[in-house]
Amino acid sequence: MSDKAKKVLYLLLSALITLILYILLHETGHLIVMLTAGATITDFSILTAHVSAVGGTYSDLSDLWLHVNGALLPVIVSFVYMLFYKKKKESPFYRIFSYIVSIAPTMSLLAWVIIPFIYLQGNAPVGEDVTKFLFNFAQNHQPLIVSAVAVVIIVVDVIVMVKKDIIKNAILIMRERV
Repeated sequence: MSDKAKKVLYLLLSALITLILYILLHETGHLIVMLTAGATITDFSILTAHVSAVGGTYSDLSDLWLHVNGALLPVIVSFVYMLFYKKKKESPFYRIFSYIVSIAPTMSLLAWVIIPFIYLQGNAPVGEDVTKFLFNFAQNHQPLIVSAVAVVIIVVDVIVMVKKDIIKNAILIMRERV
């Protein structure tokens, strides 16, 4: 197998693993809040990317956490992964995977940047975690606070990726010729 083909395979494999991990962590984020609210989990699926529960006692705060924790848990795990990243490790798969697993949860936060603007115009997508979060949050707070916080998290993530050489190392691998 050529070096170029290996890189494409590593990229596709990294994207697939990251997608599965992201869905698992996203749904687990929701599940954690459901369990702490005393709910009984009735369904958990990575394949269909959902978790269902019955019962439980939710406060306004736990309802907010229910919707944000799906995005927050993957971001936290990604930050922890980046803290342990070994910049000197030269494995092409490791460098590509580290880039994908670091950037994907952060890119999912773009919805948390954009949807508050759409929400203010009355056109937010129904059923979306961000919209559900804003339904309660915006009763007492400016929705654009959510956008600002998401932007800060994205900027911090990119700074960490730069400082840890995650972006640079992935680019070096993809440009490397044999």
